[in-house]
Amino acid sequence: MKRTNITIAKILAVLLLAVLSLNTAGAAVLKKGVSKAAPLTQAYVWYDGDRERQVWLDPQVVAEFKPGPQGESSIRSAYAAATVMHTKRRQGAVRLWKLNDTAATTVIRSLKTIHPQGKYSAVLHDGPSGAGRMRALPGNIIVYLDPQWDKTAVSNWLGSHKLEIVKKLEIGPNIYVIKTGPGLEALDTANMLYRSGEVKAAFPDWWQEVVTR
Repeated sequence: MKRTNITIAKILAVLLLAVLSLNTAGAAVLKKGVSKAAPLTQAYVWYDGDRERQVWLDPQVVAEFKPGPQGESSIRSAYAAATVMHTKRRQGAVRLWKLNDTAATTVIRSLKTIHPQGKYSAVLHDGPSGAGRMRALPGNIIVYLDPQWDKTAVSNWLGSHKLEIVKKLEIGPNIYVIKTGPGLEALDTANMLYRSGEVKAAFPDWWQEVVTR
């Protein structure tokens, strides 16, 4: 009877070690898979005042602003396998769509034809991996003009660039939200204006992921 108890104890010990080994191996594989999928390679520049910053394109995520039934049907027409991403915190008036491959920019181009009234954007991260905070471009940019300009100078500048004011921000003289389309068009417009040297600052009116501290 004593030998039987010893034998059972040995068997249980062997089984326990086997389970622990499997769990450890599984965790290692999962960790390896996540780290392998995480790196992002396509970087973009934007200007935070006079400070150059970088963001990295996530080729597998599309942001839909002011989401609705038509937006969903349009996404599925452009990419039938798209699925809604579930985030830890509610992200406001935006719906994030996950794709199975690197098709985000192609899907957004298709959406401009399928649903031109929709607002869709590539998703970018603050770091070169999917772990970085997400950003997207719902449209419009914020521009700081010369504070010495009067209304005529502002109007002439807007006309020369065929730009339209959405609203004036009361955080300083001659700071405006300027109308642009959604997506990378907003980033390109902001960068073009800043690099022209005609403005003090120009950057997208970013949507940013809500994160917990």
